[in-house]
Amino acid sequence: NSQSREKRTSQKMLVIEEFKEFLEAEDHLYRDNPTVVAEALKELADLVYVCYQYAENMNWFLDEALHRVHESNMSKLDEDGKPIYREDGKVLKGPNYKPPNLTDLI
Repeated sequence: NSQSREKRTSQKMLVIEEFKEFLEAEDHLYRDNPTVVAEALKELADLVYVCYQYAENMNWFLDEALHRVHESNMSKLDEDGKPIYREDGKVLKGPNYKPPNLTDLI
């Protein structure tokens, strides 16, 4: 319904706002200052918080989804249990990769 859509839009805007604030704080981490580092951590926590708000509004089980995504990410490892890296550092899917099943969480 339109009220639900408006709430999602509002929460989505909060996610975007907090993401921008995190990026701004993260840009200052080169200063190696505990106050600056704490501010970046605070902004990251704010971002996660509004993501949880969004998930709650959608009646999604975010903790379980994160657990399953983590398990899926760990299945990307090669036969020796080591990550396979792309040139830019991203971990690629290995031969044992299993995508997470989240359909029962929605």
